[in-house]
Amino acid sequence: MFRKILLAATAAAVATAPIQAACWKSDEASAAGVRELQSMLMVAALRCQVAGHPMMGDYNDFVQSNRGAISAMNDRLKAHFIHSFGPVGGQRAYDSFTTSMANGYGAAASGADVCGDADTLAREGAALRGSVEGLMLLAERQGLVAKLPEGLCEGAVRTNYAMAGGAQETVKR
Repeated sequence: MFRKILLAATAAAVATAPIQAACWKSDEASAAGVRELQSMLMVAALRCQVAGHPMMGDYNDFVQSNRGAISAMNDRLKAHFIHSFGPVGGQRAYDSFTTSMANGYGAAASGADVCGDADTLAREGAALRGSVEGLMLLAERQGLVAKLPEGLCEGAVRTNYAMAGGAQETVKR
């Protein structure tokens, strides 16, 4: 009887213990970059629509064309947060991360030039037809590098596809 109580208490303590946030692996950082691109285009489409420079059709084509890649990258992000914070805390952390990402674009300009550039980017992204590497290149070319709260893991590589030869930044601690 005592043994069962001890096991139950231990299980409860483990289940409620805080989980430490994990650093970001290379594939998780890449997923965050793709999400950064999608968030930027989503907010631009909404802002530009309100400002009288519609691009929602091209944004929707971007999402439709890349649905599988975007979904896979979001799943990778969620897995990172669930690993770091558990199922409930991980979902909250993921939601907070992606909301913060989108909010970062909320105050950007919505003029004809800005909206035209975002529209062109959405069309270019749609033409990639689900290429994760192409989406990462597009994000990097725009200077969209996701802010990773815990930073890259030691030995993780963030590939810069926009540079000739795909130069890599390796984190050393």
